[in-house]
Amino acid sequence: MPLLLRVKAHGLVVTGKNLHYEGSLTLGRDIMEAAGFYPLERVEVYNVTNGARFATYVMPGSDGEVVLNGAAARMGEVGDEIIVAAYECAADPCVHVARIAIFSGNRLREVRRASLRELSGLCAGQSTA
Repeated sequence: MPLLLRVKAHGLVVTGKNLHYEGSLTLGRDIMEAAGFYPLERVEVYNVTNGARFATYVMPGSDGEVVLNGAAARMGEVGDEIIVAAYECAADPCVHVARIAIFSGNRLREVRRASLRELSGLCAGQSTA
């Protein structure tokens, strides 16, 4: 089974850092719900501002919050733009659909869907049943 994008939050802005925390990425409950992240879910974080990439897990916080905790606090600064993504194994990649949440100022602006069928044509002619 291929590992495919499940959800992505694009355009988030770091609002805080806490080096002396046990670890993780704190995301506002509103952000988690809008994007579709689960508490304790493993995520990949891509810092658009400085190019850093790292893996951690998500913890719920106050609405609008994006906080780098523990070792992750060394991977960015307040004001940096980040992308947060979670992946899953897809039993049938031809019917898999990813959720992409676009944020501006840590507020949801738009939700898009992306599928292998739409993006690549690899599944053309295959049934989705």
